[in-house]
Amino acid sequence: MAVSNDYHRHSRRVTSTKRWQVLRQIVLERDGWACVDCGQTRGRLEIDHVKPVRTRPDLAFDVANCATRCSPCHTRKTRIECGHPAPIVTHDRKAWMRAVADLATNPNPAT
Repeated sequence: MAVSNDYHRHSRRVTSTKRWQVLRQIVLERDGWACVDCGQTRGRLEIDHVKPVRTRPDLAFDVANCATRCSPCHTRKTRIECGHPAPIVTHDRKAWMRAVADLATNPNPAT
């Protein structure tokens, strides 16, 4: 399956600069080093362009156009932007996600 050129990574030219590294730190500090969607503070935090660079290159270095997201939230947002359907999270899946999160915060629960 060929990948449409409309969705190749336009931001690579932006994110490989020193200017981006400084902006990244500013956004992380502004957002309290937590994902703006789910609040996660552990794991890899990514800086997302709210309005994609492919459509708004003029906002590539605008702090107001950036948000801190964890990898799963960033992937979910990007997939929706590219036209993939939003994932359906069932009640069972939510219960499973809560159980995994509980294990991550309390690895040795009382038995």
